[in-house]
Amino acid sequence: MAILITGTPGVGKTTLSTLLSEKTGRPHIELAELVKREKLYVGYDEESQSYIVDEERVKKRLRDMLTCKEIVDTHVVSALPREKISLAIVLRLDPQVLEKRLKQRRYPPVKIKSNVESEILGYVTVDAVNLFGEERVNEIDVTGLTPEETLKLVLSIIEGVERRRPGKIDWLEKYWSLLQE
Repeated sequence: MAILITGTPGVGKTTLSTLLSEKTGRPHIELAELVKREKLYVGYDEESQSYIVDEERVKKRLRDMLTCKEIVDTHVVSALPREKISLAIVLRLDPQVLEKRLKQRRYPPVKIKSNVESEILGYVTVDAVNLFGEERVNEIDVTGLTPEETLKLVLSIIEGVERRRPGKIDWLEKYWSLLQE
């Protein structure tokens, strides 16, 4: 079945998915590009400069197109068909590092704040566990890792050599004050 690479925007999903695709020969589907290309959205949020994904249409499209050999790259976990994903890898990143990356990308302040808060709260991990179950989800702290180091770790998870259970990464205590601003 398909492999999901997920995490808050800016953690390195697309970079990892591209490397993993090159290494394994699996096709890479960057969901954000599919949504834009096939107009699978219900609108555009000017404040966050983001498309609002039509989750039901995306789910239907993926059910039709996934052959279960792909690598799917997205942070919109709830738009995925549960039955098509065998393994979900959630990339986590120290929120201060994430904030710097998003500023470098020139994200609007509201989008930066929202994504940093999501990372602190582990929102994507919770979403993945709720949809796929804890047994199909692995969680990796990529802070300080190169893309190649992350790739090596992910390959060991895919091969069943390593397991990174979700819920071990907790930014909340360290960054509680950021949520209070």
